[in-house]
Amino acid sequence: MMQTRRTFLRTSAAASAGLFAEVLGASPAQPTPEPPRQTEDVIFLTPDDTAYTAAREVHNAGILTRPKRIAMCATETGVQQALQRAKSEGWPVAVKSGGHSFEGFSLNDDGLVINVSPCNELHLDSRTGLLTAGAGCRLRDVNRFLLAKGRFLPAGSCATVGLAGLALGGGYGMFARKWGLTCDHLRSLRMVDGAGTIRDSAADPDLLWAARGGGNGHFGIVTQLTLQTRVAPRAFSSWKFRAYRLNQALTEKLLEAWFDATAALPNDAFSAWIMNGTQVTVLLTTTGAPEEKGVAAFRRTLTALTNKATSAAPVPLTKALPWYYGEAGPVSFKNTSAGYYKGMADLKGALTGIFKEVLTVPGLVFQINTLGGAIADGPDGAYPHRAYPYLGEAQAYWENAGRAADLQAAIGRIRDHIAQAGIDRHYANYPDIAFHDWPAAYYGRKNYGRLQTLKQRYDPENRVRHPQSVRLPS
Repeated sequence: MMQTRRTFLRTSAAASAGLFAEVLGASPAQPTPEPPRQTEDVIFLTPDDTAYTAAREVHNAGILTRPKRIAMCATETGVQQALQRAKSEGWPVAVKSGGHSFEGFSLNDDGLVINVSPCNELHLDSRTGLLTAGAGCRLRDVNRFLLAKGRFLPAGSCATVGLAGLALGGGYGMFARKWGLTCDHLRSLRMVDGAGTIRDSAADPDLLWAARGGGNGHFGIVTQLTLQTRVAPRAFSSWKFRAYRLNQALTEKLLEAWFDATAALPNDAFSAWIMNGTQVTVLLTTTGAPEEKGVAAFRRTLTALTNKATSAAPVPLTKALPWYYGEAGPVSFKNTSAGYYKGMADLKGALTGIFKEVLTVPGLVFQINTLGGAIADGPDGAYPHRAYPYLGEAQAYWENAGRAADLQAAIGRIRDHIAQAGIDRHYANYPDIAFHDWPAAYYGRKNYGRLQTLKQRYDPENRVRHPQSVRLPS
């Protein structure tokens, strides 16, 4: 039987009480009186608490932001109490679930972070296939829960990314061409707005529109999402093609062939073109037939143009998905959107500069992923890039902190090459603090104007915010 929303959000309270007791036991006495640090629904952590470090941990090891307080919220009521505390103290609020914001938007230096990770209940309606998920759920746990029941939610590939942040920004991956973005599967959600009022999209369709690609940390704190799941595909097939010792001319020739080959792929298939130094790796996956015409043609083309081709026999998703889960983190990196494209022609003006950087600066990665397919026909929402069948990203990774500045500067030069080529649309889940006109880049002018109107409705005091959150109308 479907749980009530209130029951759903309070089921973790008993477990949370144990966690709270452990945390408080490790905390030194406060020198001056403060509001209650613990209720049944929330605990407020200070930097002196031993649990604070884990509560503020984010995927990007370079984010050193330290909020004044972290509110560990086990229920929707706890979120309301945390917002009331922020209002009384005059603190800004950031929202944290998985902590995967590339630019650290889930933290702040001068206020309160509402951490919803304790809200991690999952419930599947076996009749409708609807998944009800707490905002603290992470993708690995969602996959494990659903696949055991023969269901699946199309999403990304990182194991520890928070489901809420992923879905609110769009959410693409190897299955989006077949079924659409993660946000396309949203059917309803609940949010505590910046004023502390509970909002339900069942009574407020504008909230659902904004949640389908409008990003996170703008209006309030999402506490619960309901998403339509799919029947899990029976098998997953994959191939990798590697080319070595490339120069600019050979790289451009290979990229052009890749663009041509992807145009004939069926919606079951996904491909990524990944350049790292003088090597290019092309990934191809499908949940359809390995010998389907477009897939077979793609394989022939890439085999002829690369030095090494490997394949994995069709396997169940339970085995395949962990191959792509990535490092648990924290990781030292810089990752940013490198723009949306309709084809090779959009990139022509930027390629010389991009290739020069990647070929000469170790640690840089330039990647292009296939979109299109079902994404182009998704439901109405704030995500504005459905007409673009390709998405690029620029990445840099380092273990030696002394390399950070050089790699970040190289990412900046790639960003400039992209902008000078006239590419000005970007994925909100791959933010870059240096994007000049980020509102138009992430959401488009029209959609951003509508998001600003909703900001006025849900958070007129601009309590919930980060450096690239939706601004109040001027």
